[in-house]
Amino acid sequence: MRSSSHSREGSAGYWEKFAQEDPYTYILTSLKSNDPGEFWESGRQTVQQELLPTIATHRVSRGVAMEIGCGVGRLVFPLSSHFQEVVGADIAESMIQRAQCFASDNGIGNVSFCAVAGPEDLLHRAKNCSGRIDFLYSLLVLQHIPDMAVIEGYLHVIGVLLAEDGIAYLQFDTRPENFAYHVKTWMPDILLPRFWRKGIRRIRRHPEEIELAIRRAGLEIAGELTRLTSYHRYIVRRAPKAVAS
Repeated sequence: MRSSSHSREGSAGYWEKFAQEDPYTYILTSLKSNDPGEFWESGRQTVQQELLPTIATHRVSRGVAMEIGCGVGRLVFPLSSHFQEVVGADIAESMIQRAQCFASDNGIGNVSFCAVAGPEDLLHRAKNCSGRIDFLYSLLVLQHIPDMAVIEGYLHVIGVLLAEDGIAYLQFDTRPENFAYHVKTWMPDILLPRFWRKGIRRIRRHPEEIELAIRRAGLEIAGELTRLTSYHRYIVRRAPKAVAS
């Protein structure tokens, strides 16, 4: 792995490694083959079948969208046809470099990407977007973050970035923690299949823990889908400010 002044430990280190080894399969572990065509088609389908209906239902403005954990742009690029601007952020610089090259090679000019070290760095790098993001989303990303304080940090940043009428669409794994889950968590990586290892394994969260963090971040839940599953999605927005009496 190359070193730089922006090198980061922990999750970023894992994802730098994944980006160099096999970015398509590590981003989308359900891929049945290492076929880039299948990978990009899955992004188009997710945008058409999941994101655009959510955007329409909540009457989201088509100004600026942002993805937290954009990888190589699987969702950013198909969504860019529906927004004036789409911003992608990721902790792995190698992912961002791949996304930037794809945008340049394909002449896609209304997208931008930034590598971030965490919530505070995202807030700094996206300061020009404060209060401007109409649609912010994060799928198959927050489920990998082991530290709930980091997730809560991202939620606070989301509250700053969202436009007054904007929404965020956030996915978590909220399945109950059973015995098999704990065994996989305790076992050393060398004994586990690669998608169960540190960095890529899914971290299950109690909905109550997530919902408390959402409220502490000054957000409110506008809807949710498939509760208590591996693909539990919250639709959140900025909570209205209390009016002083």
